[in-house]
Amino acid sequence: MILPALIAVSVLAAAPDTALAFAEAMARAKKYDKDPQAQMYRLNRLYPPLTKAMPPIFEACAPGATTTGRPNFTVVLSFKAGAFDAIRHTSDHPIAQCVAGKMANLKYAPPPFPDFAEEIHLKMGEE
Repeated sequence: MILPALIAVSVLAAAPDTALAFAEAMARAKKYDKDPQAQMYRLNRLYPPLTKAMPPIFEACAPGATTTGRPNFTVVLSFKAGAFDAIRHTSDHPIAQCVAGKMANLKYAPPPFPDFAEEIHLKMGEE
């Protein structure tokens, strides 16, 4: 009886966010978009390791060189109480869910603000 319950929990964890959770995280991302401390955090602590981590994630979730069938989508890295909380996204595309799941497993440096969020546009497909 425990096994079906665990399967249900793991399926729900991979599902895209509700529009409300995504919108709330997006609002926080917009709040810090032009903040100087946030800009320094992005430049020095967030994007350097993320830039190195993304190619293997893309390859694991969508192997091969073709862009056909790959989605373009947006994720929001959400922090709560100064620690990474979740990757927020609303795409139900399997590749987007895979990418978001693998991004959620990365280690992120503590942000400059406890409720920080960062909007990231991922372009994997054709324009």
